[in-house]
Order: sequence, then structure tokens, then C-alpha cells
Amino acid sequence: MVRRRALAISLAALGAAAGACSEPQPIRIGLVTGLTGRHYDLGLSSRNGVELAVNDLNAAGGVKGRKLEVVIRDDGQDAEQARRAVTELVGAGVVAIIGHATSSMAEATLPMVNRERILMVSPTVSSAFFEGKDDWFVMMQPSTTESARVFSAWLLARRLARKVSVVYDLSNLSYTKAWFDAFRATFEGEGRTVRPLPFSSGQVPSMRELAAAALAGGADGVLLVANALDTAALAQQVRLLSPSVPIFGAEWGFTNDVVANGGRAVEGAVFMQKVNLADETPRYLAFRRAYEARYSRGIDFAAVMAYETVKLLAAALERDATREGVRAAILGLGTFEGLQGPVRINAFGDAERRHYVMTIRGGR
Repeated sequence: MVRRRALAISLAALGAAAGACSEPQPIRIGLVTGLTGRHYDLGLSSRNGVELAVNDLNAAGGVKGRKLEVVIRDDGQDAEQARRAVTELVGAGVVAIIGHATSSMAEATLPMVNRERILMVSPTVSSAFFEGKDDWFVMMQPSTTESARVFSAWLLARRLARKVSVVYDLSNLSYTKAWFDAFRATFEGEGRTVRPLPFSSGQVPSMRELAAAALAGGADGVLLVANALDTAALAQQVRLLSPSVPIFGAEWGFTNDVVANGGRAVEGAVFMQKVNLADETPRYLAFRRAYEARYSRGIDFAAVMAYETVKLLAAALERDATREGVRAAILGLGTFEGLQGPVRINAFGDAERRHYVMTIRGGR
């Protein structure tokens, strides 16, 4: 009996010693984004940016010695699939979720996030619907209201157009309608004219007819508030009908796909942005080189903001790595140093950052 007890104690001690030498449990975070469907490009760039940031953090020792582990789900740009994905992530024990890529998907799952009291941080969602709310949702982009007003004021200051047709996609209505409303309020407030042309992505019988409608009535500018694929297709049809009319675009459409699919039709098109893709500061250049080398794909705003989202979340996890505490930790950070300078997260989880106006020249 004594010998058996001694053996049991020895085995227990051995197990404790082995446990002490093993790596600590990783911190699991979720990623839910659109990896399939017509809006896939934002999801792909978001996933890549998250992956690169997690690899960088883990290589540097993780968060207080604990590595980050990402559990990925595809929302398919479908509300029901998005809700299932969030349910699965909560069940997988993640401490926080990065997502979604589009405002419509975030709107579909926000009640779940609030009910489960789990933090969700989006790299790209910016609908005014989420602004100024005491909830469990954080946006890395300023709201559409601010973006549209800034862009409208920029156009007005340069007298680039007096009658603008705004073509916006109903499949992401939470984002596009808010963009249109804010743009219209500022633009028409200065005596200009704005004409709405809503459509649904993937359900347009003829892009040529939609482009013709946008140019009707003497429009001297066309603003496209749509994904990159639809922005490129519409730009091509607009250019065929009117080679010289100015084409403008919102943040959503300014990814690599707009250049790859738009070709010469998008040359000179002007877009609102929160990322300066031509930046040459060392930190940004290092990220860009690493991203392009790893994925053989040019960067876009979604990749940059997804990378920053992981770094922001990691900074909060350094303070509190629990599901219950990470929200307060992230809201308590105040100003966060992004790839291109400071980003302020206010008490409601809304980002405040610089705006940029970007154009396409020489296929870049």
C-alpha cells in the first residue's frame, strides 16, 4: 500500500511538472466575414490582414505569453448564415469576434452580440446605424455620415459637379442608404442636385441601362456606392456612354478588384478612403511588403484595417483577456497607434481617424 501511494504521488508530481513546462492555452478569437458571394473581396482582404497580424503577434510572443488562435467562419453575405456563424463562434469559446465585412451582416447579428455580451470589432463596417450606441460593437472606420459629408464638401470645394446621380446597392442597405442620405444632405444644401438610383447587386438585368439612367437628365457626375465588382462594371458602362463624365466612389468599392475588373474605365475615378494606399512611412511600407509577398495580392483598405483590428484587440487583451472584460479594456484604450498614425476609439466604440481622397492612375 505504501509503495502504491508513493508511486501515485510520484506520477502526480510528474504530471504537474509536465503541465508547468507546456505552453499556456491560446487565446481564441473569432473571425466572421464574407468569403463567398459578390462581396467576397472585403472578406478575403480582412482574413488576410487578420492572419498576418496574428502571425506577427505570435512570433513576438503573443499576448502575455499566450498565442492567439483564430476561428474563422464565412457569413456568405446572408443574414441567416451570419447568425449561425456567430452562434458557432460563441460556442467555440472565443473571447471576442472580428467581423463583419459589411454593415448589413453586422446589423443582422448585433442583437446576438449584445445578448451574449461578446465584443465584436469590425475592420470595415461603418454604417451610421451603429454610431453613438452603448453596445458590444466597435467600428474601426468612422461612420458613413462623416465620410459622406467630408467627400461631398471636397467635391463642392473643387466644383467638380453640380448634378450627381448616386447609384447605390440595396443588398448592403444599412451602409449605402446612410451614405446616400448624408451625401445628399450636404450636396443639396449648397444648391446642387442629387438623384438616387438604387439597385440590387446580382439582380440588374442590364448594367448598360442602369448606367444610361445615371447619365440621364444632364448629370455631370456619377457616384457609385457599391462593391468593387459592381463599381467596375458600372464604370465601364458609364465610360462607354460618356467618356468624360467624372466617376466617384465610396470606400466599399475601392479594393484591388475595382482596378482588375474596371481597367481603363476606372482611370481617374475618385474614391473616399480612410487609408492612404500611397503612404511611404516605414511602418506602413513594411506591412505592405509583407502582405504582398505572402499573398501575391495588392493591399487595400480592408487588409490594412483588419491588421490594425488585431493589434487593437491584442492591446486590449493585454489588459483583460476575458470575454467579460475585454470590451471595457478596448474602450479604455482611447487612442491607438495604427499603421498610419493615431486612431481614437471613443466611449461608444466609434473610430475617429483621418480621411483621404484617392484616385486611380496607371492601374494603381
